[in-house]
Amino acid sequence: MDIIVNGEALAVEPGPAGKLGEALAAADDLLEKAGSVIVSLRIDGSAVDADSYGSFAERPAADFARVDIDAEPAAAIRIRTLETLHEVLKLSSQAARDEGPTDWRTLRSAAADMRDAFAGLFSADELSFVQAFAELLARTGDEPGPAERIEITAQGERLRQIFGERLAELRDPVHEMRKAAAFFETQAPELEELPVLLQTGKDDRAMKAVTYFIEVFDKVIRIVPELGRAGVAVDSLRIEDRSLSEFYAAFNAILRQLTEAFEHKDAVLIGDLAEYEILPRMRSFFAAMDEAMPPS
Repeated sequence: MDIIVNGEALAVEPGPAGKLGEALAAADDLLEKAGSVIVSLRIDGSAVDADSYGSFAERPAADFARVDIDAEPAAAIRIRTLETLHEVLKLSSQAARDEGPTDWRTLRSAAADMRDAFAGLFSADELSFVQAFAELLARTGDEPGPAERIEITAQGERLRQIFGERLAELRDPVHEMRKAAAFFETQAPELEELPVLLQTGKDDRAMKAVTYFIEVFDKVIRIVPELGRAGVAVDSLRIEDRSLSEFYAAFNAILRQLTEAFEHKDAVLIGDLAEYEILPRMRSFFAAMDEAMPPS
């Protein structure tokens, strides 16, 4: 049996039982590692969908001559999904603001489809946002009241901003990494001043500085895999003579210490961690990334 992916032969052998499902699972694993997703499947010329797949999977692979797989980069599919979601959020917000006749049933259905059919393309936090918005539209029905319209508008605009940023990270991870580095430097003075802020009762400002830092760190963690898919050699990066995974592990330990220091209102330890651990480590991280990325 030949397995052909986008016109090219793929070397896959069925498992010990020789079932077709095993061979296809192995092909799926290889494609996933390469950053691709199967979008269509034909077995001996016949299209196979999710409903009919089970009738083929348990049969011996030797029963079939050829499997044709169409695959696409996962990033490209994710971009299209987020673009569609962005449009649903935009239309929902506009409809809630305009208060004119609106096909809320179609908008509800679109949000539910994003939640159900494309769940696997979202991270855990993204899926929770999509689920909450779909539930909001389901709860408000075909005639949202004034308070519900305000909520739909607010949630829609907030999620458009969140998913707009995720789209930008997928489309141009190099640019977004440089943006994250620049934003971090604008917040660095606040991190340096954390002990003073806490000692002078400016807890809100101190927490805002830490929140901004955490947002930046979350952003760079999201971007690094996209840089790898864009051809940046992130796997060979060395940061303070550590591999990327070693750097993450050490940095997470520092973040745990920072959390505990905040819980105990230990301003001295917070200052030491910010000045001697967080700031230099993040600057080393961004310097390594800048060196690995193509020139701007």
